[in-house]
Amino acid sequence: MTTGKFANFIAGAVLVSWCLFQADVRAQTTQSIQVGLVSWPLDKTHSSSALGGDIEECLVSRIHDVAPEIVLIPQRAIRDALFPLLEPATAPETEEEFAALLSRKEVRRRLSSRGLRYLVAFAGGTMRPDWKGGILCGAGYGGGGCLGFAWQDETTALSATVWSLADANVAQREDAKAEGTSVVPAFLLPVPILAHTRQSACNELGSRVALAIRKAVSENPARQ
Repeated sequence: MTTGKFANFIAGAVLVSWCLFQADVRAQTTQSIQVGLVSWPLDKTHSSSALGGDIEECLVSRIHDVAPEIVLIPQRAIRDALFPLLEPATAPETEEEFAALLSRKEVRRRLSSRGLRYLVAFAGGTMRPDWKGGILCGAGYGGGGCLGFAWQDETTALSATVWSLADANVAQREDAKAEGTSVVPAFLLPVPILAHTRQSACNELGSRVALAIRKAVSENPARQ
């Protein structure tokens, strides 16, 4: 290796090392934002609504993709921290009651002990009317199979409220809605083609919530 090539190699190695060092410094100096996640208001006629299930998982994934600095605390941990104040039988009925709950000293103490700055309360679901059309299946001497066409409209509407735990006020409200139609054409065998509106609405809502939290943090740097 000639002297010139060796010098260029050293310069390139130094430059790469410097870039990696700067990236590491930025990663270490970026402050994480602790955010709690909980489904509310609850549909108390369905106990399963106390846990958001796939909606919560989708929101966690999407918010992390959009804003990796946001560290989400799962709602099971939030409910355990506030037990028994946020169980289906004891959860606040109205937004005013929810704000009053977050204003209580012991509630703020429990949440602040986990380093939380915001609480995201999400709600919503998917509506699916009855299937339309029809598919007939049968068997005969020549074999069996299905013939027909069926479809089902689908609408998913989700909402989220970002609460600031510094003052128990609403920092932002976000909504997302997706509509589609699931279809099942059948020629010998039924072939379902699903609408997936739940995933679409959840991704949109997660993106909006992530950006709303970033905005709230930038507007209130003193609370970081």
